Amino acid sequence: MIQQSNNIAPDARLLRLARQYKRLLNRYQNQRREVQLQDVADTLACSPRYARTLLKEMQQIGWISWASLPGRGKQSLIQCRHDIQHLQEGIDAPVNSSVTPLPMIPASGGYHFIFPYYRPISAIVPKLSAQHLTRHLIRMVHVGLARYLDGNTQPELALAHHVEVSTDRTCWRFYLRQGLVWHNNDPFSVADCARTLRAFAGTEALPYVQNITADQQCIEFHLTQPDEMLLHRLANPVVAIPHPVFPTVGIGPFLIAKHTDDGISLVRFPGWYGEMPLARAITLETRLRKVKDWGVVQLETERSTERQERTETLTCSDTFSFLAFNNSSASILSRQQRITLTEIAKTLASSMMKKQSDLLPVESWLTMSGKKMDMSELPPLLSMAYFSTPDTEIFVKMFARYLLRVGCRLTARAIHNTHWPASGAVWESMDIALGYLSSVQQAAFTFEERWRRSSMVKVFWPKESQKRVIRLLDRSVHREPERHKRLLIALQRHAIRHHLIVPLYQKQYTLRYPKSVKGIHCHPQCWPDFARIWIDDKNNTW
Repeated sequence: MIQQSNNIAPDARLLRLARQYKRLLNRYQNQRREVQLQDVADTLACSPRYARTLLKEMQQIGWISWASLPGRGKQSLIQCRHDIQHLQEGIDAPVNSSVTPLPMIPASGGYHFIFPYYRPISAIVPKLSAQHLTRHLIRMVHVGLARYLDGNTQPELALAHHVEVSTDRTCWRFYLRQGLVWHNNDPFSVADCARTLRAFAGTEALPYVQNITADQQCIEFHLTQPDEMLLHRLANPVVAIPHPVFPTVGIGPFLIAKHTDDGISLVRFPGWYGEMPLARAITLETRLRKVKDWGVVQLETERSTERQERTETLTCSDTFSFLAFNNSSASILSRQQRITLTEIAKTLASSMMKKQSDLLPVESWLTMSGKKMDMSELPPLLSMAYFSTPDTEIFVKMFARYLLRVGCRLTARAIHNTHWPASGAVWESMDIALGYLSSVQQAAFTFEERWRRSSMVKVFWPKESQKRVIRLLDRSVHREPERHKRLLIALQRHAIRHHLIVPLYQKQYTLRYPKSVKGIHCHPQCWPDFARIWIDDKNNTW
């Protein structure tokens, strides 16, 4: 935490530091950059020595990632981890600074698995803005009333052992397990659990929940209308149940033993109600570096880090990048100009796929046939927001160069993947956007989540279309989940057909692991379920 000076109150010092942070954010956005200290000092309008002090303070409270790189020139890697909205939320409601009680000591024996990662990892706290890796870690540390297992798309009960639904389907009673304890040994309270869930009632996370009550070992959901997708919503890790005082303390199969900018260590929780993981510990090591293929997950063991071992690979391509247009009344693009930009983007995406083996054509259900149309003259200026990854950085640079050759200057703003639901003010000034969605039909529920939550959708897509879609969703959730998913797939195809989104390419993810490691069950983007992996020593050949 920032230490209080003699004459400046902590709040005033925090606000002053926030002003300096905004200068960094305006200069570097949310991209990971190689910088020299003098450049940072110039940005902050101070001496290099004081700039170092400011960077250390921002790093201590989690606003930035900052680390020196080896070699001459004394360059550093720096990345702003919050946008203005999230920064303000952190100042208005700072995280409880009390020391978390020591967790339970894990049982001895078992295996230690190591995952190198290329950037610091944000706090493992259930929240709507969590990105994919953070959501996966939330699954390992926190649990809700329901959850997804083994990468399945069908939810199963978790903290609840039984559920009863009323005849009119508007009252759901979840009966919770007995004897649950938090990772820090505090007893689990059903009342606290209900209080946490109540904060989501009526929001995009639980849109049809009117009220939540608790009675001994039972939590009761009162709905405004039937919602057959309620178990899916409760299995979403963003509505998992954290400790009421210490939000990084969970009740899942692994507890957080250590979390710094150097990495995070998870150890199995002896009080876990389910099957005990065979893994004793999981370490994600932060090895700050530039990455060419950010979609590779490397799994190592204590033995494989010391001596080379035969490896296996597993791949999946469960997300696709898309181009989206601002279709609101503020849009400066005609239909013909949107089609022109679509053709340019598809041409560039095809060129990238020929050069990068980890980029693939989108699946057939995401493609729409249509006749070629004449190109149209573009406006002199366009603005674009994009989800920042190594491949989208390449695409945006190619896109900007191409547009400049035809007399159109593109102003691009990178948005960190945890900030995609950022406030509408970010999107209102944008003409186009580059984002991503799930390409797995069975995971079509993520499309509904984007419809309900994304500020980009709320600004970009016509208001009447949004109202019609919500009405369709309201009627559809009365039905069984499979019929609801078919509607979501149809809506996604409708958005593609009408150029609300333009699929460009799919990203292939790869898991590399020693051949001795068994029990691989992958969640999205090839992250394995830590609770299921183990090592076969007998059949391993070195």
